[in-house]
Amino acid sequence: MPATVKNASADSDKHSSDTTAVVFHNDHVFSAGGDGKVKVWTTDLRLVKELTPHEGYIYAMAVDSKGQLYTSSCDGTIKCLTNPLTSDECKEMLKCNDEIECLFVDPKDNLYSGDDKGIITMWIDQRIKYKFNVVEQVRSMAIQNNIIYSIRDNDMTVTEIIEGSASGRFMTKASIPGRCPVRLCGSCSADGVYENVAILTRDGLGVVMIRNSKKEHYPVIWTKENAHSMIINAMVAKDEYLYTAGYGGTIKQWSELDAKEPKQNGEIVLGSSSVCINAVAVGADKTHVYAGCSDGTLQLGITRLLLTRIPFYKEVVIMSFSCDHCGYDNNEIQPGGEIAPKGVIIRTEIVTSRDLNRRVVKSDFSSIRIEELDFEIPAQSQKGEVTTVEGIIDRVIRGLDQDQPVRRIQHPEAAQQIDAFITSLQTIKELDRPFTLTITDISGNSFVENLNAPNKDPATTISHFQRTKEQNHSLGIFTHDEVSEQPKTAVEESIKLETVPEEGDSLLKPIRDGAWPLEELQGEVLQFQTNCPECAADCDTNMKVTTIPHFKEVVIMATVCDNCGLRTNEVKPGGGIEEQGVKIEVTVRGRIDFARDVLKSESCSLHIRELECEVGAGALGGRFTTIEGLLTAMREQLVESTGMFMDSNDKETKERMEKFFGQLDAAIAGSKQLTIVMDDPTGNSYVQSLNDDGTPDTALRIIRYHRSYEQNEDLGLNDMKTENYGEDATDAVKKENC
Repeated sequence: MPATVKNASADSDKHSSDTTAVVFHNDHVFSAGGDGKVKVWTTDLRLVKELTPHEGYIYAMAVDSKGQLYTSSCDGTIKCLTNPLTSDECKEMLKCNDEIECLFVDPKDNLYSGDDKGIITMWIDQRIKYKFNVVEQVRSMAIQNNIIYSIRDNDMTVTEIIEGSASGRFMTKASIPGRCPVRLCGSCSADGVYENVAILTRDGLGVVMIRNSKKEHYPVIWTKENAHSMIINAMVAKDEYLYTAGYGGTIKQWSELDAKEPKQNGEIVLGSSSVCINAVAVGADKTHVYAGCSDGTLQLGITRLLLTRIPFYKEVVIMSFSCDHCGYDNNEIQPGGEIAPKGVIIRTEIVTSRDLNRRVVKSDFSSIRIEELDFEIPAQSQKGEVTTVEGIIDRVIRGLDQDQPVRRIQHPEAAQQIDAFITSLQTIKELDRPFTLTITDISGNSFVENLNAPNKDPATTISHFQRTKEQNHSLGIFTHDEVSEQPKTAVEESIKLETVPEEGDSLLKPIRDGAWPLEELQGEVLQFQTNCPECAADCDTNMKVTTIPHFKEVVIMATVCDNCGLRTNEVKPGGGIEEQGVKIEVTVRGRIDFARDVLKSESCSLHIRELECEVGAGALGGRFTTIEGLLTAMREQLVESTGMFMDSNDKETKERMEKFFGQLDAAIAGSKQLTIVMDDPTGNSYVQSLNDDGTPDTALRIIRYHRSYEQNEDLGLNDMKTENYGEDATDAVKKENC
């Protein structure tokens, strides 16, 4: 959520004391302050009117579905502004000697008030119905059906109102450590019951998420320690998002509230770290966040988030911010999926003006280099963004030029050199000569648009590499041993590995030699726990070793998530990499060829000659399917991945994509003959033959070849030593002893 303040209340309109409460209703924002005033604002923070329901400090404010606004104050009163948009009418509902610190309106428009003596009062039609004594001061509360969640600074009390009781009997159901505020959040059922309840940790720096389930005794789902570096004062929930704010003037947005750990989408910083945010409200579209601050102001931050797919790439979260007042705008991206298993290097030749318009997705961990100028933008020096090749150059020019006036006075020689380099950048942007743009990204989450999609891009080469330990650490990836409390020496680790018994607690227990015949192993389905890649819920993956006739052993893994319904399957070769690579050509003439079994490994690329379509090795993953299933999976992936830029594509690209999908649909329908070429340098892919003895039939051609040095390098084979591999270690030990 890369946003700054879009707007703020004018100094002449702000509260003369703290802004203590903020609510959003009916396209208007209502703020209450320590000056006893209630102010009504438009969504862009233009003051509409001002009311003075109290003479003292306003503690809380709540609004019902009819637009009636309730306020409570240190003067011991509860007031009702019956229609604050059109009328100044103010009705006093209660006057007492207690301090009423919180108000809450339930879905039935019943009002609840809580005071410093621990008394919660239920109001129906603005008349007192019941009173409940929860003993401890009520600084924040939430009510759902007949359950009351109330909290101060030590524990949240869960109180159940006994249904059918004329006297309002109640009983305590649970007590959970934490501090105020408390908010209902997460997904909501049709009858208005929220999945979760959120409170703060006792130190006020973290967030605790609780399952809203009486049957499960309100278990804690997760605790996010140190969610803020300073104490959190305010919290609000809107659909799938939770917003937290407090000292330091920072608002953070969280999602994936039902997972094992929340995801922070970003934050808004309200300019000064000395500002304390007392209250937060969210607009109707979830992009406008209103903050009531300790300096009496009401401030608005706005951001736009879009979870989408980059065509022929992957899921990302796009975040955009713009300010109508100063003209500042900004966009950033965050990966929507997990970090890629390998880093990526993308080299693109920029020759024409069309190449300058190539869309580029760069992550925070991308370094960009222009070879011809020997110029490099280091990784993590800029935020991830969606831009173009020309946009990258323009951003560099703006960055270099912004301090030139001062630099020309203080350091004229350096300024002259920078001017010369800016001229070089402008010249290369005018394409007086071609240049090469190289993006190196250790996270593997960068992308350069293919202008010839779905065909191969002749101007772009993509290679992948294994990350080093240091690169993994910079991405936050650590092994279990690296995060252990006490680091072990190499000798201790060696002893540990040698002495761990086979019965030790591990994910998959090793099998003793000869303890389980291969025939029984192939008939057994192994199972291990994992997390769903979509919703992160606990689920099981089934794994089975099987033999494909006339081919080899393979491992088939299937995952089914009961929570979101996701189904995935994956195939791994049971043996190692073959001595030779394999190229398989199959002519698809009709329905009989569609039924051929196909094993495609992760390293296998596909080429359909008639459609001039090439699919890279990692696009469809490893899978065991049929020719028809392979074509259908290819089409589904292309359809899902072409949504983001389709509207903004040029006419030529649209026509090319429409023509391609038409031809692919005709091929899947069986009315167009195809030749599919599968190229697997590992030799671990297979297409079923129609001959009984497994030899290639007339429509199947299998070619085996020796891998090139580059292919062996990509597979990590050039540095692999499989014979006498212990000699190097022995020699090294001897040298050390000498």
